[in-house]
Amino acid sequence: MAIEEILDEIENILVDSTRVPFTNKLIVEEDDIIRLLDELRELLPQEIKDAAKIVSERQRILEEAQKEAQNIVDQAKVYVTKLTDENVISKQAQEQANDIILQARKSAYDLEQESITYADDVFKHIEVNLQKALEVVQQGRNQLQQNKQEPSK
Repeated sequence: MAIEEILDEIENILVDSTRVPFTNKLIVEEDDIIRLLDELRELLPQEIKDAAKIVSERQRILEEAQKEAQNIVDQAKVYVTKLTDENVISKQAQEQANDIILQARKSAYDLEQESITYADDVFKHIEVNLQKALEVVQQGRNQLQQNKQEPSK
């Protein structure tokens, strides 16, 4: 079960719970809430692992882009070296090499920006899910604390 589904189920349990007359309190099935909290605890480490995989993938993409850019730069240098023997061709080679280098740098920069945006989006999604889960847990705990403080009738 996904985190969103667990949170929805906790919300449904709270919404469907019986109210204690003349109070703002609910009567909930403790076993149901505990079961859902256990499932939530199992899923959260997976979300954290997923985030680590995303960071690792981002790093791999950046390294790949840097290697590709370096290969293009190296190719451009080799190309420039071959063409420098003749004046007219040497000028053209320099321009082409500069274009290749600029394209390589732009490509590396674009890949880096895309990976950063992707990682940021995933982290935002995980952050929202974790915040929602934490809010539900805190509300449940507050309810339990309030029920614990009130003497039974």
